[in-house]
Amino acid sequence: MTIRWITPLLGTAPAMAMRDEDADFHIVDVRDLVDKAGNRADVVAEKIRAGRALLAEGKKTVVCCDYGISRSNAIAAGILALAEGISLEAAVRCVQETTGEGDIKVELLQVVRATLGVRAAPISRPAGCSVLVTGGGGFLGKATVVELAKDMHVAAPQRRELDVSRGSTQNEVLASENNAEAIVHLASPRVYTSNVAMGASITMLRNVVDVCLVRDIPLIYLSGWEIYSGYRGSLRADESLPALPRGPYAEAKFLCETLIEHCQKHLGLRCALLRSSPVYGPGCDRPKFIYNFLDKAQRNETIVTHHYRNGDPALDLLHLDDLVSLIARVVRTGFTGTVHAGTGVLTSTHEIASMLVALVGSASRIERTAIDADTARIAMDYSRAYRLLGWRPTVTFANGLTALAAK
Repeated sequence: MTIRWITPLLGTAPAMAMRDEDADFHIVDVRDLVDKAGNRADVVAEKIRAGRALLAEGKKTVVCCDYGISRSNAIAAGILALAEGISLEAAVRCVQETTGEGDIKVELLQVVRATLGVRAAPISRPAGCSVLVTGGGGFLGKATVVELAKDMHVAAPQRRELDVSRGSTQNEVLASENNAEAIVHLASPRVYTSNVAMGASITMLRNVVDVCLVRDIPLIYLSGWEIYSGYRGSLRADESLPALPRGPYAEAKFLCETLIEHCQKHLGLRCALLRSSPVYGPGCDRPKFIYNFLDKAQRNETIVTHHYRNGDPALDLLHLDDLVSLIARVVRTGFTGTVHAGTGVLTSTHEIASMLVALVGSASRIERTAIDADTARIAMDYSRAYRLLGWRPTVTFANGLTALAAK
């Protein structure tokens, strides 16, 4: 049987597969709808009313589209909500759980919602601004949620509650229930440096963008200094510097930025794009080399740093608290545009090793090993963020590293 039953009387299926079925059921054919924006509300309303009428008569009803994936399940959710007097959000969850289809197009769901003439059933929350944070379980997400929750409602579902790689439907339902006025997108693939992660990163972003577009709310997206990682030598990067990514992670960020630019120009997406230098701080295990150096210093073992053809690698390291303060300021002000976040100061890995040795009173020796390649040393110019948002870093790397080493 190709029908996936949502209730004993309501199911969905591919239309072509129904030709050979001889069971006693009635079909609501939705193939004349489009699986994107543009469906007329009166046509959608007629489909939902027809399905509800069949259920009211106790007749088995199957909603059919070409593949039984998106259009059929969107209309079935509308029928279920109307027939059982539940919210569309609850109906969508029921449809997803029973059919196993995670990706129901949010554009069609918006028409279904308008057709039903109901708003989302909001979760009980305090008055004021509401924001949805993806990746709220990560080190940056947790810190961001704590800061934003000081004066607004924050929905930060765990990965098991919201997997943005599976589609935009779950995200749209949560945004609707929480009446989200912005989405802070911090979620990323678990392994983020592989070629596979490039596709996953773009998919996740596109799913979030879909929700921002249909709800007309802004996106806050975190990019990084890595889009400049193809440059050689030391330079101070402002927002006008052309991107030159190197490696899968950097290229994924570049492609995500390109997608955002396209959606801004042609689809009306509102977005605040934040390019951050490397972040460190409490609860963060990156950059890995800092913790490797600290571990060796505490054990009085030799610390080996790299030396490239064009010198020691050096990083502009930004404290977690400073990046969180920028994200919060962007959300609270409604800023859209691109800004850089960093300290503008480069510190070499050799200097960091020396600082850690001194901080823990270590007897470790520091050695250099030659790397037959060039390295990029990128300092992020934050002057635009200061000019437009009044933001500047407040934690010096010396102070931040001291606090980190003391834990």
